Amino acid sequence: MSSWASSRFARFSLRGLLWFGILSVLLLSYFLYSPQSAMRGAHPGPVDWAFQSWPALFAMALATWLLLRGPLAATPSFVQKAARLVMLFLIYAAFLYLLKWNPLWNSTQLVDLKIRDTAEGFLILVSTLVWFVASIRVLFRRSRVSAIEPRSFGREETRHSRPKKASWFTVENIAIFHYFFTRK
Repeated sequence: MSSWASSRFARFSLRGLLWFGILSVLLLSYFLYSPQSAMRGAHPGPVDWAFQSWPALFAMALATWLLLRGPLAATPSFVQKAARLVMLFLIYAAFLYLLKWNPLWNSTQLVDLKIRDTAEGFLILVSTLVWFVASIRVLFRRSRVSAIEPRSFGREETRHSRPKKASWFTVENIAIFHYFFTRK
């Protein structure tokens, strides 16, 4: 098998494995976190369980990232910005639900109730600031050249089509190094 085919197969299998993991987490979180509706006659929908489960929120953020790396890579920049903002919000919401998750705090016996409230409030403040700065950065970032010119996914890269990396080991650099460090 050629190196091109093996690298393409490895990349595909990793993406497939990630998608399988995302679907598994979403399915498990549906069975574990599907809430009962408080209103009579109301049926819980996908939003009810998805936004009350931090694993599902992290899985949806990972799915958004995979979509940005794949099919959404050739879309206009405003679509990519919207997807990045959704991904940031999902990560932020998942982190907040993780902070409210009691088994996380019960696993650390050193933290009592008073310290937990202080630590939780501080972590919520820091995560809110990080989310706000990241959202502002996504909103006001200039669009990339690759977003303007869509990539062709079927194009094979050859040894001659890749840009050459500049090497530090040139004759000139070795001569300068020899001149300065071997003088007595």
